[in-house]
Amino acid sequence: MRRLPLLVVFFVAGNALAQFTPALLQNNSYWADGKAEFNIYDAKIAREGVPRPCEVLHILVREPFDPKQFVKPEGPPRPDSIAVLKLNQILHVPTGLYVYQQMHSNFWRVDNAKLLKFSLTSNDSCGNTYKEARRRDGEQLNYEFHTYWDGMAEGKENIALPANGYFYDELPWLVRTLDFSKPPAEFEVLLAGSIINSKKDAIAFKPAKISFKSTEKTIDVAVVHANGTDHFILDRDGPYLLREWNAADGSHLKMKRNLKVDYWNYNKPGDRERALANPTLRQPD
Repeated sequence: MRRLPLLVVFFVAGNALAQFTPALLQNNSYWADGKAEFNIYDAKIAREGVPRPCEVLHILVREPFDPKQFVKPEGPPRPDSIAVLKLNQILHVPTGLYVYQQMHSNFWRVDNAKLLKFSLTSNDSCGNTYKEARRRDGEQLNYEFHTYWDGMAEGKENIALPANGYFYDELPWLVRTLDFSKPPAEFEVLLAGSIINSKKDAIAFKPAKISFKSTEKTIDVAVVHANGTDHFILDRDGPYLLREWNAADGSHLKMKRNLKVDYWNYNKPGDRERALANPTLRQPD
């Protein structure tokens, strides 16, 4: 009987993991074309307790990754490199007289779908913050922070990852990897809060519940967590593009354009306008 609670934990963890599938992550026909998914959102991002009108970019791209340096290798392919999917969330949020400029990056291994690294740069016109976590020791992240706040200038700590533990900032991708072929039964995960802020984080994984319901054209994924409920509206069919996101804090994203493009080659004056006007770069609405 003393072993029963442990068995229950394993059952819950296994049930949560079974709800996600690596199929989209490992879809070579979609990701191995050398292009990125470039999603542009009209947004209202809550800062200082008030939703602020702005534009948000979500960029997803598959790329090689050096497991020693934890960066993209340059030059010819290396035998020890691994494939990752990277999500950059880029926020430029005007706030009265000043502005928040932030980018959060996640890196998931393609072979096992595990989070390998995340990083954040944050500038809020008061100072600079940098955070990074790397998975080096199995189910543990080595977390490091450098902020401009008194009492949390810099530090390092180890984060133990629960078997069914995820970060809030993974959700824009994670909800797209749900196994929608299964009945839409609610299930539980452990969710840590967002690190997209300028301060050092007190990372704690708390129970959250995920469910979805489908219509003819969309899927509404609901994530009920410690701070409220988020709703993610996806396309009904793969690649399950994130069309809209209503967050518990009042933030809201609505897609206004989706491209499949090698965006790093569009860096000349006028290239943004040319890319947006090119019908061959657009994915179906």
